[in-house]
Amino acid sequence: MPDLETCRRNILSEDYRDFIENRTRTPLFNELLLQNPCEQDAGSGYTCYYFPKESVEPITLSRFSYNSIPQCFSPLSMETLNQAGILPVQNYPTLQLKGQGVLIGFLDSGIDYTSRLFRNLDGSTRIAAIWDQTIQSGTPPQGFAYGTEYTRETINAALSSEDPASLVPSVDDTGHGTFVASLAAGGADISEQFLGAAPECTISKAKLKTAKQYLKEYYCIASDAVCYQETDLLLGVKYLNDLASALDLPLVMCITVGTNMGGHVGTLPLPSQLGAYSLVANRIAVIGTGNEADKRHHYYNTIQNLSDTKTVEIRVGENVSGFMLELWVMIPNILSISIISPSGENSSRISFRVGSNVELDFLFEKTKVYVNYRLMVEKTNSELVFFRFNTPAAGIWKIVVEPVRLIDGQFHMWLPVTEFLDGEVYFLESDPYYTLT
Repeated sequence: MPDLETCRRNILSEDYRDFIENRTRTPLFNELLLQNPCEQDAGSGYTCYYFPKESVEPITLSRFSYNSIPQCFSPLSMETLNQAGILPVQNYPTLQLKGQGVLIGFLDSGIDYTSRLFRNLDGSTRIAAIWDQTIQSGTPPQGFAYGTEYTRETINAALSSEDPASLVPSVDDTGHGTFVASLAAGGADISEQFLGAAPECTISKAKLKTAKQYLKEYYCIASDAVCYQETDLLLGVKYLNDLASALDLPLVMCITVGTNMGGHVGTLPLPSQLGAYSLVANRIAVIGTGNEADKRHHYYNTIQNLSDTKTVEIRVGENVSGFMLELWVMIPNILSISIISPSGENSSRISFRVGSNVELDFLFEKTKVYVNYRLMVEKTNSELVFFRFNTPAAGIWKIVVEPVRLIDGQFHMWLPVTEFLDGEVYFLESDPYYTLT
């Protein structure tokens, strides 16, 4: 394995591509691992690898498994305390559940550690540690190659100084992380009549670095969108668990990022890792589920017989730079597709072939569409049809879904979360169910 400084550089560099691997290696990964790449143990059987782009490009589903390419996750909003019903539980006389003796760990945009909401009555911090993945000037946590860890002692020293940022320069770039931490773990603010859910808990934070530009391009995400990549989330979860073990405290992992992608069966690397940790005593994950029910980004239908087809209509607005789309169906159902552009240009049926990667040019619309078929995805008996639309023309795009083999004929399609779209993209006949991120 390369030395720490080289590994840090590779993790941060746009000239390196990031991958997630579990215990089952593909032949391509076996070849790449002979290069002695930088690697990070993410726990629960997962490892994050960082390879030079020349060794792995082009990145397609015909060359790499679906789970090995990191997903991108968007910050999610949270419900208020009154809606969550937390205050009555806090004040119930025989419970008095206010978080004492519990560590709550957050993965997010950072935290305003100077806020009075995160301090004890004597002014000292309630934060056990911060791992800021975006700052490279200090020492990373043990077992990690990048970022800087700020301990309770360092944070207290910063709070006692005239210039806290000179000792702990970690800030919350968007305010999302501070907001979530305030709701879950904030202390009392009498002037604002505010009290967090667990005002006596210990706090830990992994501030996530933003996703690399090549991943944003792969998933057709606008370059200025706030998003985090799955490798950093996996490592952040491991950091929180390592810290809880060192402090000998039970841990609540508060995850307030989400994605619409995947088969929605909980077997992407991040939910798999959270599920594994949640089987350990004194570990629990609390997940934000997002606000996608009314966004028209999910489609569901059933193909009745082998002569039946379904036409899925997608409305695309003006000036959309691109978007991705996934179709999921459980095998032994096998489906194939064709695409009709707004002008009526028809791709004809794209023959089903496992691992095939098809590039379609719609000349009248000046649009490229990439389509990839995969089987046995996410460690499940699923078929995935993966789409990427580059510079799609405005109008109604139609995807005709046809059966190759049929059992129950049920299939789902998901568009990205709202934050990852740079314009109007939605299903004309959407379904509000199965929209938890």
